[in-house]
Amino acid sequence: MATIETGTILVGQKPVMNYVLAAVIQFNQGAQRVILKARGRSISKAVDAAEIVR
Repeated sequence: MATIETGTILVGQKPVMNYVLAAVIQFNQGAQRVILKARGRSISKAVDAAEIVR
């Protein structure tokens, strides 16, 4: 079984702002780094979320 590290957000079909909010919550909880993971068509959505958070 694969395990997902804490601080990792899997990007899929939901709106971009959902992932932005999830990343901001992770940072507010004290995370030093948040990893956005996506595959296929969701990669552009992950990049958009990363740019907004940055």
